[in-house]
Amino acid sequence: MAELAGKHGSVTGIATAGTSIKNWSMSLAGDALETTDFDDSGARTYIPGLTGWSGSFECNYSTGNTAVPGSTGTIICKTSTGTVGLFTGGIIITGMDVSTPIDGVVTQSYTFQGTGAVSTST
Repeated sequence: MAELAGKHGSVTGIATAGTSIKNWSMSLAGDALETTDFDDSGARTYIPGLTGWSGSFECNYSTGNTAVPGSTGTIICKTSTGTVGLFTGGIIITGMDVSTPIDGVVTQSYTFQGTGAVSTST
């Protein structure tokens, strides 16, 4: 498997949040439901349960970034050019932070919760 340079990453699909995006992260998770019973000889057993995903992205501050918590849309996160490392799905914006350093660029950070399944391409 080849390593990828983050310089080709991108986040698109959200028209009101995220011009000049600098980084993004995403977490995919799945529940493991315990099914252990007396017949399992002292070893725990599990079955897969529900899955979910969430993430965040950071961009330079812009008055064009008008998304606020509660905004919905589709997000497309790419780790590279083409379709390698592509994640697509519906989201709800759950948070927004603005950071104003004395010696740097003003930034906005967004958090989001995925709704429904996330489509992946590796």
